[in-house]
Amino acid sequence: MNPHRIAVVGAGVTGLTAAYYLQKVLPESEVIVLEAENQPGGKLITSPFAGFSVDEGADSFLARVPWGFDLCQSLGLDSELVSPSARNASLWDNEKLQPIPSPNVLGVPLNTETISDDFLPSEAITLLNGSGLPQQELPEGDLSVGQVVRSCVGDDVLERLVDPLIGGINAGIADAMSCAMMAPQLLEAARHPDGMLNHLRNLTRNADPNAPVFHAHPEGMKRLVDALVDSLGNSLKLNSSVKNISRSGSQWIIETAEEFESVDGIIIATPAFVASKFLETILPSAGETLGSIEFASAALVTFSFSRSNLEVDNSQSGFLVPRAAGLFMTACSYSGSKWAHLRHPEVEILRVSTGRINDDRHLKMSDDELVAELRSDLAVTLGVESQPVDVRITRWPNSLPQFPVGHVAAMEDLRMSLDQQVPGLLVAGAAHRGVGVPACIRSGKEAAHQMADFLHG
Repeated sequence: MNPHRIAVVGAGVTGLTAAYYLQKVLPESEVIVLEAENQPGGKLITSPFAGFSVDEGADSFLARVPWGFDLCQSLGLDSELVSPSARNASLWDNEKLQPIPSPNVLGVPLNTETISDDFLPSEAITLLNGSGLPQQELPEGDLSVGQVVRSCVGDDVLERLVDPLIGGINAGIADAMSCAMMAPQLLEAARHPDGMLNHLRNLTRNADPNAPVFHAHPEGMKRLVDALVDSLGNSLKLNSSVKNISRSGSQWIIETAEEFESVDGIIIATPAFVASKFLETILPSAGETLGSIEFASAALVTFSFSRSNLEVDNSQSGFLVPRAAGLFMTACSYSGSKWAHLRHPEVEILRVSTGRINDDRHLKMSDDELVAELRSDLAVTLGVESQPVDVRITRWPNSLPQFPVGHVAAMEDLRMSLDQQVPGLLVAGAAHRGVGVPACIRSGKEAAHQMADFLHG
């Protein structure tokens, strides 16, 4: 029997992960990875800046979920990982930086003693000292994060804490975002007979307060990408833009600008709006589902300032900016405080983000205008008005999928439709499991195992 041949379309972290695990679960098979760009990694880009290797996208991944760490362990990178030096963060609220209460779950405080005196009204504090039982019974099924949080702990907690954190994750709006997708632990806790807050307190009571929240690599996220690429040998084909995918008998035919590839199975690991184009003629309903997913755009501007002109609180990793604050920026990360490997006695590096769903002003700005707007916000929030030493602009158009109520069920229906009607074709990526690096790794790994199940019959 001839070995199976499998194609992965897209060499972001999802596609690279899928290919890596395919080689493990189907060692006799041939795996090819087709990437349209001239470099792998998708949004995981690390480049030189201010004498350091600084990420242009995600600079770390969550430690409390297993998929990122497990992959690093499998690649032999686990001993090289580091955690943030500064564990605390703030919010820009009432024209000043307010510490985010800790511990919290997606911004919901579990200890009111850590809330600044003037941060929340007394009514909100009273609710947070209670059990967190919803004001009225929550309907069955998926709900918005906003509906769940408002019902259990009130409007102020939602608008001043939870919504900014949601915005920091995928530039979304808590009132429009699926709780089953973004915060299943909150949805479960809200339906617990003890109440949301009591249940979350019980879950976190025995947690190690010193356990790392994030993992990173001192060489940047590109180190993970490089390790995955190295593991694939000659499987990766760059500058291979896929023009069309079609079925011929039991085989899939992939057309690129240079050639035709015949394979037994395909994993499409591209953004949903790209995958939708491939599926338009193969399974129109699936193409329509993926094409309907809304995306937010973002921009990340990295600044370096002389420490003589800017001093930040080294106990803080940065701050978030709520939508209601009226600023252009959405978040600011203090790279040198957050990461010991980016600390310099004379230079302070800031990574400043902008862009939310329903706020794409940055798309219409020139680079100079974008920098000027963010510098104006930095003058307001951090008091820095001096010229930066260096500036780097990274634009991420249509980069952050939005997850409306019912999204989890829609993605499961999509998976089942593909499985039943076009077996051997799978889709994976941020739209399916979430935008974080571990979620993308999970999606790629699950797709690899699903493909193995299909090919093994």
